Amino acid sequence: MHRQKKSALAIAFGTLSALFIGGCGGSNSTGTTATTPPPPAMAANSLQAIVYGASDTSVPAGAGVPITMMGQMRALFDLIKKSPDFTQVVMDLGDGSPVHVLDTNTGDKFLPGKLALGLSYILIDMKTRGDPNYADYLATYQKITAAMITQTSGTNYLYANTSWGEYYYLVTLNNLKAHGMLNEVFSDAMLATLQNRLTFCDMFGADGSGKTNTCPAAGVPIDIASLNTAQNYYAVSYGIAGLRQKLGWSNPTFASATDPAVATMGARDALLYTLTKHIRNDSSGGFSDEASNTHTTYYDQARFDRYSTLLIGEVVERSIEMDNLANLTPELKGYLRKSVDLILPQLNTDGQGFNYGRSIGPYGDSAFVEILTAAANAGVLSQQEMQIAYSFIYKSAYRFDTFWYDPTLPTPSVNMWVKGRGTDSYRGKPRVMGENFSLLHQYMYVNAWWNKLGFGGNAPMADTDFKTWLAALPHYTLTWYNVPGDTAHPYSAALITVRDGKRVINLNLSQAPDYNSYTPYYPVPVSDKLTYGTTDLGYALLIPQVSYNGKTYIPVTYYKNLSVQESNGQVVVSFDTTRFRQAVKNATYTTDIDLQAHTVLTFAQGTITRTDTLSSGTLAGNIAIETDFTSFADFQSTTANGDGVSVTYANSSATSYGTTGFDNCALSNFDMAGGVTNPLSTTPIGQLHSNFACKTNPFALSVGTSRTFSWSLKYADLS
Repeated sequence: MHRQKKSALAIAFGTLSALFIGGCGGSNSTGTTATTPPPPAMAANSLQAIVYGASDTSVPAGAGVPITMMGQMRALFDLIKKSPDFTQVVMDLGDGSPVHVLDTNTGDKFLPGKLALGLSYILIDMKTRGDPNYADYLATYQKITAAMITQTSGTNYLYANTSWGEYYYLVTLNNLKAHGMLNEVFSDAMLATLQNRLTFCDMFGADGSGKTNTCPAAGVPIDIASLNTAQNYYAVSYGIAGLRQKLGWSNPTFASATDPAVATMGARDALLYTLTKHIRNDSSGGFSDEASNTHTTYYDQARFDRYSTLLIGEVVERSIEMDNLANLTPELKGYLRKSVDLILPQLNTDGQGFNYGRSIGPYGDSAFVEILTAAANAGVLSQQEMQIAYSFIYKSAYRFDTFWYDPTLPTPSVNMWVKGRGTDSYRGKPRVMGENFSLLHQYMYVNAWWNKLGFGGNAPMADTDFKTWLAALPHYTLTWYNVPGDTAHPYSAALITVRDGKRVINLNLSQAPDYNSYTPYYPVPVSDKLTYGTTDLGYALLIPQVSYNGKTYIPVTYYKNLSVQESNGQVVVSFDTTRFRQAVKNATYTTDIDLQAHTVLTFAQGTITRTDTLSSGTLAGNIAIETDFTSFADFQSTTANGDGVSVTYANSSATSYGTTGFDNCALSNFDMAGGVTNPLSTTPIGQLHSNFACKTNPFALSVGTSRTFSWSLKYADLS
């Protein structure tokens, strides 16, 4: 499935110079001008109706959402505006610990940029519509942005604003310039300060604290290999350099001890050149290896997740936003098409995106949205795929407004933190204000692009047609991150997607050296409201977890001999795990134990079965095995069966679960521990309520022997 027919709708790049797009790091957003008022004929079930709404940004009749995204952004602006001291603005999510979301200690080092960009949507819209309150809101905007960019001493600033925050700010400046508002909103002195501060220098050869500007003296190049953060931040730097260039601001230059060609390029093109090499060299399958910069051997490489697929979408969109189309090469478009081919088999009628890896939840959904939008703009979608993409994006926006956004919270907000939900510590609750801005921004820029592509105000394709297209997708899809036979990447890394009726099931095999001790990176099936990992935490979720000499070991890397076959309507996946890793973050291969597993997963209609056969050539002493299944079903609706090895569920997607090979099993309440919420139970999409833990007594696994364990999970189809 590698369609690359160029869409006629994507040829109009030359007319899009006023539309700016980018990525949202730490989050994964992308920038643009404010969304436009609705066209004369706007369908209630359109992307424009959800994002912008009626001419006053209210919800159009029949749209079925509690508030438009412009309405959400205006509410955030009003929340800030009504506070005498914006640093004391509080958001209350109803969990008993309200957060001061605009103080200097939120941990969100992108906050000034997010705030400048998010609130600028309201300014641009008010100015465009001639709103009489514009001057009042402009004064508030100027007060906040000036305070946040204030120097406290030397080159230190009151608020950190690193990398993505600098990028957001530059998107803001370009958007305001496109609307003839730049010099009205920012004084010459403020622009001079921003020109000095909004650089990529903090990402190279410095501590990355964001408190200082570390650009070298004029004429002194930066070593392009001195990036002090993950390699995907070359893309952030690329966005910054390109948007500075578009404003007419100069950039520091780069040099490379190993590649003299870099010194002959401007910063923008040197960064794109380096980023392209990262994608090309660190994964033979064309995806970005998110662990390759800090892990130097094949033992430690190969973290493939949401961002591995999204990064190329951001690169393409930035190339368009900065008018760098000459460097939007067939190679880059080919990588983008691979990302499209990975996500098309996962599309669904609920607007859900990535369900494995880190930083998912609403960002998992919006990543699909961003990739499809980049592909539409780059001309790598067929005409039918354009319709499919727009229909999915509409459903994703509807899901954001009706699932992720919670108007019943004391302070209405996107919810990734309460009511049973949990997200990465990186996106801790103190960052709630910035996360609202990031996510709203993503859908606003995407809506603006689809308006430009001729879909403004259009209804998506009929649900019956969308479902017919989905039903025709392959039963399974195998996407290799590392092509078999690649000696530089000898372990199997791939995504297997299985479709069973309306249900999408993903099995992601990724080494993930820095995250493989966490359940979202386990080699287990993941599917909505059926099986789901818990961010930043690990336990024996559907894997044979080993206790040995007082330590815990798990089969979460070193995959070999991956095979995927379909027979008699069943998809059979098998692979070998050659060593078990200690279940701690950033475990090195020196702590591995000599234990192997041959794993077979069988996907049949309404049933998933896994068997693990364990063996070892040298392991001495006894080991014990545990495997857990945690369910979204209410504990009160869950029954342990009399056989002692199986359980029955009611009122949930899971209907039954059973095991073989274990000595004892126990059902327990999972959502509470010691009178407080069990952190293991809070997944990105909601709370797990029960755990069925099966264990063995200690046993010896001598040379030439093996022991097999299995589980079988039955489930109902999605309605």
